[in-house]
Amino acid sequence: MEKKITLVLLPGLNGTAGLFDPLLAVATDEYELLVISYPTHEVKSYEELTEYVLGKISSIDGRFVLVGESFSGPIAIFILAKNITNHIGTILVASFESAPYFTFTKYLPWTFIFSVAPMLYWLRIKLSDKNTSSILKAASIELQKIKPQVLAARVRSALSVDAREALGRSAVPIIYLRAKYDIVVPKWNLSRMLALNPKITVITFPVQHFLLQSTPAEAWRAIDTFVKETTHTDFYSVSNA
Repeated sequence: MEKKITLVLLPGLNGTAGLFDPLLAVATDEYELLVISYPTHEVKSYEELTEYVLGKISSIDGRFVLVGESFSGPIAIFILAKNITNHIGTILVASFESAPYFTFTKYLPWTFIFSVAPMLYWLRIKLSDKNTSSILKAASIELQKIKPQVLAARVRSALSVDAREALGRSAVPIIYLRAKYDIVVPKWNLSRMLALNPKITVITFPVQHFLLQSTPAEAWRAIDTFVKETTHTDFYSVSNA
């Protein structure tokens, strides 16, 4: 009997597993699911986190697909460049290959900002609609598990990262799940990525940044379709939806 394909879920800035709960709730049992969390109280660079993930996936027995959400997109891209034999596809979710926003923002006082993040999220929850407020509340809970210094270091890393070379020479099928109303990772990030690798397939969802949390069932269908078509066909079609 053929082994199940493993979906490796790499988290956003929070670096924890909690925000994957909506997606896991709709996932089917035809895949193995490996959710990776990052150290909560230790600053690690993108290079160190890439090695951390490589250590976690080294024991996978069979084929696997990486799902890199937001902050973790560059990690997924760096692993693409490793040309691991059983790595058959990569899914990037509302992510980027280099600084997703104006680079001057890395000089903002991020440690202080995350020190008061619970209050900021409380205000956003009070001012948001019902659907958005539940996602923001979950994000706030996850962020409070991480030291502000660690979160600040991750933001600065994201605003300095450069995975362009790795993305440009990737031979592994890639799909990009785009959040149409994303202001955290604006559309110009996707435009840059398509210029580097025009074989990336794009699917757009009418949501804000927290795509997997806002529309888990639709996101799961896109993931499932991508894996099945990658497994059985040449999936290098291009869509710029």
